[in-house]
Amino acid sequence: MIFQLVERLRGMLMPTPFWPISPWKRGEYLARRWYHRRGYHLLAKNWRHGRGEIDLIMANPREVVFVEVKARSGTTEPALHTTLSPDQKKRLTRLAQRYLNQWPEQRIPWRFDLVLVWLRRDRRHRIICTRMLKP
Repeated sequence: MIFQLVERLRGMLMPTPFWPISPWKRGEYLARRWYHRRGYHLLAKNWRHGRGEIDLIMANPREVVFVEVKARSGTTEPALHTTLSPDQKKRLTRLAQRYLNQWPEQRIPWRFDLVLVWLRRDRRHRIICTRMLKP
C-alpha cells in the first residue's frame, strides 16, 4: 500500500518544465506525464530504428505501450481519426515489433496508443487517448 501511494505521488509531482518548449515537445511531455500518473514508466523517448520513430515507449508491470503523440492547437477540438494514415499504422507496428525483438525470449503483452494533446490557449490542455492497435 505504501509503495502504491509513493508511486502515485511521484506521478503527481512530476515537474512541469519552466523553459519554453515547442508545441510537439510540450505534447510529448504532457502525454508522458499523463501515463506516469497512471503508473507507467518511461522506457524510451523518440526511439529510432532506420527512418522510423516511436514517440514514447511506456511500461508497467503488465504491459508495454507504444505511444504516438500528436499535438494540436486551435480553438476547435481536432478530430482523432484524421491524424494517422494506414501506412503510418503499418510502419509503427513494424517499429514496435523491432523494439520487442531485442528480447525474443520474453513474451511481453503490448499495445499501441494514439494520444492527441489539444494545446489550448487557456493552458487547460486536453489529452485524448485511444488504443489504436491491438496485437
